[in-house]
Amino acid sequence: MRSRWLIAATVAVLLAVPVGASAHPLESNLGVFSGQLPELNLLEAEAGRDFFRGTPPSEYDITDNMRFVGFTARPAAGSLSEANSDIAFQGKRVYQGTFPGFRILDINNPMKPKEIINYTDCRHPSGQGDVVIYGDILTRSWDSSSSSGMPAGGWPCGDSRVQAGQEGLHVFDVGDPENPDVDAFIDLPCGSHTATGVPDPANDRLIVYSTPSSGACNGIDVIEIPVGDPSAASYHHFEPSASGIACHDTGVILGDVLKAACAGGQGFAVWSMAAADGGTLIDPALLYTRNMKVSDGININTGHSAAFSNDGDTLIFGHEPNGGTSARCQKTGTVLNNATYPVQTDDMKSFFFFDTATGALKGQWTLPRDQSAFENCTLHNYNVVPSKKRDILVHGSYQSGIGVVDFSDLGNIKEIAYADPKPLNPNAFTVGGDWSSHYYNGLIYQSDITRGLLSWEIRGDAMGGTMRLDRLNPQTQEFTTSG
Repeated sequence: MRSRWLIAATVAVLLAVPVGASAHPLESNLGVFSGQLPELNLLEAEAGRDFFRGTPPSEYDITDNMRFVGFTARPAAGSLSEANSDIAFQGKRVYQGTFPGFRILDINNPMKPKEIINYTDCRHPSGQGDVVIYGDILTRSWDSSSSSGMPAGGWPCGDSRVQAGQEGLHVFDVGDPENPDVDAFIDLPCGSHTATGVPDPANDRLIVYSTPSSGACNGIDVIEIPVGDPSAASYHHFEPSASGIACHDTGVILGDVLKAACAGGQGFAVWSMAAADGGTLIDPALLYTRNMKVSDGININTGHSAAFSNDGDTLIFGHEPNGGTSARCQKTGTVLNNATYPVQTDDMKSFFFFDTATGALKGQWTLPRDQSAFENCTLHNYNVVPSKKRDILVHGSYQSGIGVVDFSDLGNIKEIAYADPKPLNPNAFTVGGDWSSHYYNGLIYQSDITRGLLSWEIRGDAMGGTMRLDRLNPQTQEFTTSG
């Protein structure tokens, strides 16, 4: 099922070891690349569904049903402080987070994405810059409070200033995408590493669940943003989880289900926003927590992501052993010489599937494509394809690339497509690869840490019955589907 694309490009991107560690080690101070990023070889070809615009800016092993569609470059020249990160979608635009800001891209023609702006006015040490889009409102997480090297008056982000010790959420007006404007900055008690948008149109507001940049905070911060006056955005309250569950990412499903789940620390927490459970969108009610290290005997220390099946019955959990800057997808049994993870196990490169109502473990899927010792890899950012026919998960996992997993039958979870890049450097450990990959309106969009944004198509009937969306914040499923 595999084919291979080759281009005449030499990768010489070398790792400098991170200088510090934190609860979220891929957030800042990641070291500097040396050497050159790959030269691109985008060959113009005849337009049409049966023709490639060119070749991706790397060598990939792919399944026959995967097809490269388009690419727009944003090289992370020099260091990971320039890296590309999370992505969100609205209409015909992609909002790509970056460490110094974000990009807005026009994808009317996904074969030739057009950059509207590369906004870089929130530079170091603002961290990975997770984004949420809702109408003209864009929020961006600022997850570093470093005072080292701070200019007079504080760190700039647009026309606002962030003071030493502050971590939180910026609220932008992107109604004019060529001229984003900062409406507010909310200094949060626990900082903001990632953020999840919770639309509340009945009350003309966007609610944001912010997951902390501090591993000492077990829970999520709740923010309220009035749609009519985003500058009046305010901190609402802190929603605790439990000891050992230091939230990292929060998944939300609305519609008939009204649940939220954060993954973090040694497991996950589940809340309900339904009145029957005593919850609301602004004040969810904690239902239960699950410490997988205690309950399941699984060596989980950095829970990372949570999402739901289309009907909300299944919760998907992913974790990030050693924070994404290590080779944690090697052949099972490989000696790692790491105090926390001495040997590579299946569990370290697996997604876990739980019954949402009870927290019972119902399934596990393990990455079948062993990665090398030179490739940073954990199962990272993903979303569930909106469909009434089946449950399919699309993930982007650093140097293992894109994976597409059908979990409709939890007794027979299987990978149905992938695009796995060759190592950035086959001779030395190097950080890079696929930060995020998400399915949106017929295509998979891939945010490559060092290269930019790529788009791919899955050919055949695997995605039959999928639904088109007006907007996608990948951590938010705005409605419930059922067969």
